[in-house]
Amino acid sequence: MKYELALVVKPLSNEEIKEKVVQKLEKTVKDLEGKLSKFNFLGKRLLSYSIKGNKEGFYIFSKLNMSPKNVAALDRYLSLNTDILRFLRVTEDSL
Repeated sequence: MKYELALVVKPLSNEEIKEKVVQKLEKTVKDLEGKLSKFNFLGKRLLSYSIKGNKEGFYIFSKLNMSPKNVAALDRYLSLNTDILRFLRVTEDSL
């Protein structure tokens, strides 16, 4: 099934985000028999309210192809990752 994934990550430098968050996310998705594609890095933006003490966040959008049975495990990984402030996963059919 196809999904869109939106992430708000701690405001680190661009290279740190690509190396730390994206590579870990790609490995986790690959382990869950999924595939990430079309990364869109929107950059650092001011948040409407403070999240975990951060007033800014780095926005990343991606396409995700994964079996629905593995989605719960991915959501668990995303919620436990301390570098990810917020995430949103929606099916492409609902767009």
